[in-house]
Amino acid sequence: MDLSTVVLPSVVAAVVPTVIYAIVVWWLDRYEKEPLWLLSVAFIWGAVPAVVISFVLESSLGISEMGLSELLGNLLDASVVAPIIEESAKALALLGIYIVVRHEFDGVLDGIVYGALIGFGFGMTENALYFMSNAMEGSPIEWNFLVFMRSIVFGLNHAFYTSLTGAALGYARLSRKRWERWLVPLIGLSAAVFFHTVHNLFATLAEYVCFSLGVSVLSQMGGLLILLVILILAWGEEKEQIEKQLTEEVTGGVITKKEYAIIGSYRRRVAAWWKALSDSGWRAARQQGRLFKLATELAFAKRRQQKRGADRKSDARIGKLRIEIEQLHVEMYPDDVRGPGGKTEDEGRRTGGRTKDGGR
Repeated sequence: MDLSTVVLPSVVAAVVPTVIYAIVVWWLDRYEKEPLWLLSVAFIWGAVPAVVISFVLESSLGISEMGLSELLGNLLDASVVAPIIEESAKALALLGIYIVVRHEFDGVLDGIVYGALIGFGFGMTENALYFMSNAMEGSPIEWNFLVFMRSIVFGLNHAFYTSLTGAALGYARLSRKRWERWLVPLIGLSAAVFFHTVHNLFATLAEYVCFSLGVSVLSQMGGLLILLVILILAWGEEKEQIEKQLTEEVTGGVITKKEYAIIGSYRRRVAAWWKALSDSGWRAARQQGRLFKLATELAFAKRRQQKRGADRKSDARIGKLRIEIEQLHVEMYPDDVRGPGGKTEDEGRRTGGRTKDGGR
């Protein structure tokens, strides 16, 4: 087949499932959506630099070119070289976000989301290249089977692997123990390499052993089940922390009791957002969404401070968020002189809901 006739269907077959999966993962981050620009950076890193780095290193370190038997060389390349290089290349973006944009890396769930987006980008590019190569050399039946297996059956693989690294970094983000901050991310990366190795090993053996591909499917299903459990626990922990950390914000007048009851419930948040949209329009809905986001960021900032200890930067971050919430209240309720928190606008701007000595 001519290259011009295979590029478009191959790209579409790689991109469409990836977009669907990415939207689902974005939805999973219920309480505080990560910035779209940062998610885009993560995705692009996986789609381009991580693929290029992996290709260059795998080409230069290929064991199959060292005179071994074809089967042994392919097995070692697929199950040893590729997982280590590819997971390390993808992890570089996670590490960059973790170091450079730390305030957007709040915990395990954020790590899963960033890791998944990096993995989706990597998998999309890799799939497109495989699909184009197969379309040039194979039959339409082989191409359709390859698309089904790589985009549907194993479409979550790279996202799953890198999510393990991300979850480990998210855990380390909240740890006060220095050894945990170093060891846990290495364990997460090792887990990513392990599941990647298992899949590649048995997928490569599928040509020789009939049940081999089934082992790859089972390993992926088992890994995704583990990740689902982690996600459910992370959801519960985030909800618990939002409710716990914002309790004193009600007492201090930063948020109201009614807002507190809504912020801790994803269902109530959605209902309140739609009500604001239907009653008062897009501007009111945006303000409502911003209030939820700022309050959640405040809760997570306080959680990090409790976990890692107070410092000047965390104090400044918490104070800034309180002031932003009270300023937003002034915009939302311009006719209420004292505002929903029971403070005047001047008081809110001066203290951010805090007493002069910085306490409550």
